Amino acid sequence: MTQATSLLTRQQSAILAVDFDETLTTHCTLASVVAVAQQKHRGHCLSFQRCADEYMKDIDVYEAKWQSTVSNQAAHMAWSQSLLNTYLEGVMPIEKASLERLSTHKILAGISRKELYAGGSSMKLRPGAAACINRVLNDPKWRVWVVSINWSEDFIRGALEAAGVNVASSALSIYCNNPVFAADTGLSTGKIEPSVVGAKDKVELLIRGKHSVQEQGNVPLLVYVGDSLTDLPALILADLGLLFGKNKVVIEWCQRLGINFGELRDKNGSSILYQ
Repeated sequence: MTQATSLLTRQQSAILAVDFDETLTTHCTLASVVAVAQQKHRGHCLSFQRCADEYMKDIDVYEAKWQSTVSNQAAHMAWSQSLLNTYLEGVMPIEKASLERLSTHKILAGISRKELYAGGSSMKLRPGAAACINRVLNDPKWRVWVVSINWSEDFIRGALEAAGVNVASSALSIYCNNPVFAADTGLSTGKIEPSVVGAKDKVELLIRGKHSVQEQGNVPLLVYVGDSLTDLPALILADLGLLFGKNKVVIEWCQRLGINFGELRDKNGSSILYQ
């Protein structure tokens, strides 16, 4: 851990980027986002279940095809980050199709930003999460970015504020997918604007963001915290990656890629992944 401490203390500026669902929260909250709309439109319950079933069917088909490919080419296959990216890029069309289904069926139609904010306020963050974020926000060298495939910034902001996070801080940014709201009514149209759909989107956002906050040639330190395979490319990209929890799939990929937790991963000594 002294290697991580050295990285943190020698930087003039830094970014803490953190996933939301099952990293900051105790469980996935996507169904809770939908529940905000279901309280007003009971018929959405069946439509959402159909969308969820179609999504899981697509994932199962993809996983079966992937496992078959891996089995057939095991003798020649080299496990690499390129292979990880290939797997995750194959998931992206499924995620996009899922968002399109939600938009087509108008699952999130007819709700306001205020209602989404209130829905988020009932979510629970993990113990100590809010205090940790506030400590970082209080340091003028740091920025905090919540980077999530969730469907509502207002929902996330509501959850953070309810937990005691200083959401008014200019150092806090939230990046995720969002409903489109009608200008005349202020209510959601049902369309969800895709922004952070998968792993590639997270990585590209972090790269663009890191360069945008460079100060006088000083590239900021990037710390990323996540729990899932969608987070792994961002964890690898970060100067300091923190894998939350014990996701077996992520750990297996790390083993295949030769990533040892707590060890420097490049010759400059600036990339470490902790669990």
